[in-house]
Amino acid sequence: MSAASPDPSDSPDPGGAAPRPRADPGRADGGGHHPGGLGRLEDELAELDAERPPRLTRGRVIAGLVSAALVIALLGWALPWATGTSWGDIAGTLVSLPAWAVPSVVMLGAGALLLEAVTVRVALPGSRWSGVLLAHPAAGATSLAIPGGGILGLGLMGWILRRSGLALPVILTGIIAASLAEMVLTSVLIPLLGLGAYAISPMLSPVGVALPGAVWAAVVAVLGAVIALALTLVLLRRGVLSALLDQFSTQLPEGVAPVILAQRDVLVEMLRRRWVPLLAPTLGARVLQWVALVLAIQAVGAEVPWLLTVAIFALGRVLSLVPLTPGGAGVTETVGAAALVALGVVAADAAAAMLLLMVTMLLVPLLAGALTTVLTLTLAPDRRSAA
Repeated sequence: MSAASPDPSDSPDPGGAAPRPRADPGRADGGGHHPGGLGRLEDELAELDAERPPRLTRGRVIAGLVSAALVIALLGWALPWATGTSWGDIAGTLVSLPAWAVPSVVMLGAGALLLEAVTVRVALPGSRWSGVLLAHPAAGATSLAIPGGGILGLGLMGWILRRSGLALPVILTGIIAASLAEMVLTSVLIPLLGLGAYAISPMLSPVGVALPGAVWAAVVAVLGAVIALALTLVLLRRGVLSALLDQFSTQLPEGVAPVILAQRDVLVEMLRRRWVPLLAPTLGARVLQWVALVLAIQAVGAEVPWLLTVAIFALGRVLSLVPLTPGGAGVTETVGAAALVALGVVAADAAAAMLLLMVTMLLVPLLAGALTTVLTLTLAPDRRSAA
């Protein structure tokens, strides 16, 4: 995949280096400002070529610390309260877990990360595996650790991929394609499966009761995702996008509009021809995470019908979309444990099972992201000017 440009001097070279911005007569550094609300676009994108990664502001640091404190409070108080047990009983269950339990959920978490990286690699033809394996965990950990950190995480991913030598237009197109695949699966398909499982849960429940709450949360999540997908599809129509670019032509950096249209064509062609390779790895990642839930329930000695585990897993994914805590941590475990208790699982076992799943869903991505970020900053070479 290559980026089109109206000027041959702006085209990415065969080595994958991104075009350098044309100099603005008003500035000696070559990065001109443009009027209007979109005037910062060029400077924001230029950060991907900066020596240091996107900045972590004081406000984001404070938000992350507050969020971490909230997670601790939820796990320390809300989890035992919602399940009707104590931390002493939960700790006793955790200590008595079989030897295979923790290694299994760790491996499943790592496998899910690798499969998600495959989707990113498919969306970025010509990218190096080393760059993708560094960029994806770092971005995921950032979005998990900071409430609303998704944009910052994508910026970090773009910066790492840019350092690996990939052209900027290719990076932007690939990130959009991978994000759409994630949206279709995590925000639409999984909540729909969860709603179906909820609908028949009274017939499958061993105690004859429906799972508690969150049906409307799943409905809202599905509707929101469908609306977002519909708006995205409208925006990807060439006529609509061209009209928007014409409207903001005086506010966009010179030469950006043709590149956007060219990359739109590349993106649409990719979605048409490669939708299976884009969706399949991420779907496999979600399956591994669901298997981690099944194994966690088995590890504590409980029995829950598989279809109901799908409903509980879907409930957790819906709650993780709410940027209150990192990945919904604390909230997901508390609600999931309460659902297991409603299905007849012993309270301490239910809480321990959800904490075991937390290793797959939160701890493994955070640790992997921290490691890859350190490796990027200390060891990974900068190939932007290799060509």
